Amino acid sequence: MFLIDNFLLIYIYIYIYIYICKYLFNLKKKVKNKAHVEASICEAYIVEEISTFISYYFESHLRMRINRVPWHDGGGEVPSSGNLSIFSNPG
Repeated sequence: MFLIDNFLLIYIYIYIYIYICKYLFNLKKKVKNKAHVEASICEAYIVEEISTFISYYFESHLRMRINRVPWHDGGGEVPSSGNLSIFSNPG
């Protein structure tokens, strides 16, 4: 039981560490002016939030971050019945 508890604790610490590293990496990507790091991060965050908020008011045919087509979408038509032709067995 002691080993299982230790493994779970280590797993939680690793998960938290990875999450913090990803968060810090995203913050570092937003820095444009290294002389004013905090202001640069704040400005990038505000621009991102404003652009997301405003994009809800554009027409749906304009491509933006919110309504962009996934990269794996082939653009083909899916039948309304939900059955794909590759799964139907002839006869």
